[in-house]
Amino acid sequence: MPGRIQIFGIGILSWVTWLPAVGAIVLLFFNRAKNNSIRGFANMWIVLCFLVSVPLVTGLGGGRPGYDRAYGGLQFIEDHDWIPLIGARYQLGVDGLALVLVMLTTLLGVLSIICSWAYIREKGREKEYYIMMLLLQSGMLGAFVSADLFLFFIFWEVMLVPMYFLIGIWGGKNRLYSAIKFFLYTLVGSVVMLLAVLKLFFIFPDVVKAQRPAVEATARQIASSSIADPERRGQVNEGMLNLALDAMKRADGIDPQTKQPLPSGYAHSSFNITAMTAIGPHIKTVFGLGLVIWLFIGFGLSFAIKVPMFPFHTWLPDAHYDAPTAGSVILAGVLLKMGTYGFMRFSLPIFPDAATDSRVRTWMVTLAIIGIIYGALVAMAQKDVKKLVAYSSVSHLGFVMLGLFAFNPNGINGAVMQMINHGISTGALFMLAGILYERRHTYEISEFGGLASVMPTFATIFLIVTLSSLGLPLMNNFIGEFLTIRGAFEARVSWGAFAAVGIILGAAYMLWLYQRVFFGQVTNKANEGLKDLDAREAWQFAPLIFLIFWIGIYPKPLLSYIEPQTNVVVAQVQPDYFKNTTQRPQVAEEQQK
Repeated sequence: MPGRIQIFGIGILSWVTWLPAVGAIVLLFFNRAKNNSIRGFANMWIVLCFLVSVPLVTGLGGGRPGYDRAYGGLQFIEDHDWIPLIGARYQLGVDGLALVLVMLTTLLGVLSIICSWAYIREKGREKEYYIMMLLLQSGMLGAFVSADLFLFFIFWEVMLVPMYFLIGIWGGKNRLYSAIKFFLYTLVGSVVMLLAVLKLFFIFPDVVKAQRPAVEATARQIASSSIADPERRGQVNEGMLNLALDAMKRADGIDPQTKQPLPSGYAHSSFNITAMTAIGPHIKTVFGLGLVIWLFIGFGLSFAIKVPMFPFHTWLPDAHYDAPTAGSVILAGVLLKMGTYGFMRFSLPIFPDAATDSRVRTWMVTLAIIGIIYGALVAMAQKDVKKLVAYSSVSHLGFVMLGLFAFNPNGINGAVMQMINHGISTGALFMLAGILYERRHTYEISEFGGLASVMPTFATIFLIVTLSSLGLPLMNNFIGEFLTIRGAFEARVSWGAFAAVGIILGAAYMLWLYQRVFFGQVTNKANEGLKDLDAREAWQFAPLIFLIFWIGIYPKPLLSYIEPQTNVVVAQVQPDYFKNTTQRPQVAEEQQK
């Protein structure tokens, strides 16, 4: 059984989530004229926020271990009363999927604030800028660690506001248009998801009462199938299972804490995500397939806008182009992953009957393939560095969606790997584009040329990240793309073939970009005296370059966090998948009981 980490009596996930917000509150008391102090404090605080998240992986000593990959499932669980009237609780927890995304978020948070050092001095209003960055960090982390659907939705909404202000105040010349477009698109999706959340909340007790033995068996299977260690076969993640069983007690009208009947007027339902996942395969039996599909659409539309999938992608290039460099790094590295994370955490396991419906699956895969090829073709037509990278995100995240809807371990593992790899590589590309803008105040590709002879260190780092982005073997994107395409071919040969075309186009536009910016003679006199990277600028890329090669050469540690949650999702959407394989015999045995 994994241990719990508490610091001064507070669970580590609460520290990880709220520490950035505490820093934002502290910044309120700084004199806005003392910009050096504000910058120094913000940089120090965001590093502290990253360091606090590290024990999730390494442990904290004194018998307080980090995340147990062999045990899997939700760990570091925190469960407290919040809004008892409606059954919403302050429940936090991370599984392997959430953990790797939390670590990516805290790392990119550090790099985004460090890379803002020169940009924000020029733009001004530094105090407000760093407050927004820290609040955004808390919102993103809260969404990843929430084990309660109502709490997740609150954090999901909170993320919109800081990013809106970051684009609208510190962005480019069309910043207000881009900020409003970003806000309206994502807000529409959020409203639709809220309706689906409420409907799921209302039907929860009916499904539990009608299918109680089956729902409990599914909850137990979910809590046990994440255990990866063969020596622990038969064990159950007790903390995760208890959250689901407590939610079911509430559906019976019993307060799981006091063991007394709920007071009059209290909702006999729960927002616990594990319990919602447990009722997922049984909603169709009670209410029919039609409702399941509508609920899937309610969640899926919000997540598809956030990904963004074609044709909901039109807000992304504008938001990326007009966002400050740090905003683009966070937007590409973390916020877009909220959509793909939502599909894997909610849409697939809670609504498996809708996800596997041939009509729904065909639509989702078709839109993913269109996104892969369309995004790559439009990226090739761009005359602007930042917009090219923005459209490349549409293509790369199409791979993620294709992998998820392959419904097999290779595809889903590859999709999650691509989520991480895209955050690393595309985040680095936006940081590099930001340095170009700081030097020349333009992103136009035609304004550059021959920079390799003027900025050799910059050109070298740009080359490494470019090769990573196009999926060169022994670099991080290769393993993600390989697994995704392997999973696509396993599902249907034509899907894998279309995805392969996207990889070829991706190599074309990235190499074409590099050739035009760095090769040849320096023909623009404004580029002759450009300063190469200083020590701060060079070192901010060090952790990303390390991850590029480490994941590319030895991806096993990262995959060991991801695989247990992948197997849970596959077992939900394809219950028969593991019955004919020895890959996860304990899952098959659980399902046969």
